[in-house]
Amino acid sequence: MEKRTAVFFGIFMLCMFLCILSVFTVSDGAQLAATADNQSSYKLVVAKTRGTIYDCNKNALTGADTEYAAAIAPSVEGAGALSKVLTEKEMEAVYPSLTAGKPFAMKLPKSVTAGGIDVFPIDKRYADKQTAVHIIGYLDGSGTGAAGVEKAFNQQLTKNQGQISVTYRVDAVNRVLAGENKKISDSSYLQNSGVVLTIDKNIQEIAEKAAEKYLTKGAVVVTEVPSCKIRAMVSLPAFSPNNVTAALKAEGSPLVNRCLSAYNVGSVFKLVSASAALEYGISPDTQYTCTGSIDVDGGLFHCFNGESHGSENMKSAIAQSCNTYFINIMQQVPQAQFLLMAQSMGFGRSFEIAPGITSASGNLPTLKSLNIPRALANFSFGQGDLTATPLQIAAMVNAIASGGEYTQPYLYEGLVDENLKDTAKAPAQKSTQVVSQNTVKLLQDFMKESIETGTSKKGKPTTGGAGAKTATAQTGRYIKGVETVESWFSGFYPYENPKYVITVFAEDGTGGGATCGPVFKQIADELAGKIGQ
Repeated sequence: MEKRTAVFFGIFMLCMFLCILSVFTVSDGAQLAATADNQSSYKLVVAKTRGTIYDCNKNALTGADTEYAAAIAPSVEGAGALSKVLTEKEMEAVYPSLTAGKPFAMKLPKSVTAGGIDVFPIDKRYADKQTAVHIIGYLDGSGTGAAGVEKAFNQQLTKNQGQISVTYRVDAVNRVLAGENKKISDSSYLQNSGVVLTIDKNIQEIAEKAAEKYLTKGAVVVTEVPSCKIRAMVSLPAFSPNNVTAALKAEGSPLVNRCLSAYNVGSVFKLVSASAALEYGISPDTQYTCTGSIDVDGGLFHCFNGESHGSENMKSAIAQSCNTYFINIMQQVPQAQFLLMAQSMGFGRSFEIAPGITSASGNLPTLKSLNIPRALANFSFGQGDLTATPLQIAAMVNAIASGGEYTQPYLYEGLVDENLKDTAKAPAQKSTQVVSQNTVKLLQDFMKESIETGTSKKGKPTTGGAGAKTATAQTGRYIKGVETVESWFSGFYPYENPKYVITVFAEDGTGGGATCGPVFKQIADELAGKIGQ
């Protein structure tokens, strides 16, 4: 018993000694000062930054505009300065923070100068009319990427997130102590790190201007030959990423990226039909007399508006967009070879144009269904079960402009650090020869004829020439008894040594040439100067 008591007493004394030693340590001058300093400081985070999204030339697509973030230590002078830049309603909202006395942060419409207010110019994430808005996407209420590149690369754009903060000396209720120095910390330079896209900001703006002039609902894709890098991608109607709520309520589904969505195709698909026929060995000089309609297994198929084109070869059939010519000639091509040509040109499969960003696959008829004569007839001129995205149409024309080599379109170039040095590069896309050089030369000549004398005339550029194909696709949807059509215009520019493929889609309109042709022409004319540089 005595031994246990002695042991307990020894342990008790040791604990008392350690407690006394701890009190002595805390009471030491340096330690005591540090503890007191920590208890009387208040850190205010004024702004947090997010990585930047760049175009192919490392021009910023986000953060192009400036706004102001302020750290405010409440004072009478500061309140007076704020009243000069804020509305009456905004002053009412900020009044409780001013009277509470605790430092707070807020955004201002412009800079002010007053005691107790520190203003920092910061990058405004989005412009109200944001360039490439469907590509970039937007953030949710917590500042997390909710769509587009913002969502797909959210982790990379928030990694090593920078911020601006002000640390004050305060009293027990967090009021700033008069005469005490504050400490400003700024690591916002980290926002210079980010994601690099294949988009060319200048070309994107050219495409947006042309699309907005002529289209209400639709899409424009500009790819570079032969790489099939996406230099511009426009979807209409657009929206403001600063007011996504309004876009959710708006007509026309402005949040939908129509470049990645699948639609009825129509006659632009005749380029695939012609490719399959030529590769099978059918002569481009094959003649057929179009009377405006053709009977297939008891079903009557017409050319657009019932037009009769007369005697034609393959070149004039492409130029005049004759349905019956291709319905007739594709009955001579094995269905399996026809379907394989469509698949090799990217139809029926989705594209991952950047990690986390994928297009719709569209739809291809099955080989079994093509054994049905009417289904084959529809497929011959791009109707029936066929749907495709503007990206798929662009990739098809890019293959023709690139000597028959098919390359999947892509959007992502890589990542950069805060010094704009590359930290990751996207692997180069592989190309596959899908049609012969001889077939390509014929197709290019057919498309040139369409621009010069055919349905694509309204898209003819002022200089440089071009090759193109139009489409006016039936949808089976009727508004007030009138069937709505989906219009296409896709081609390469200039004709010799093509540099760009321009694809235009209109969800409504009167036809590919009339509705979409002027968009192609305006973009090509403005790109002419860029090619000459």
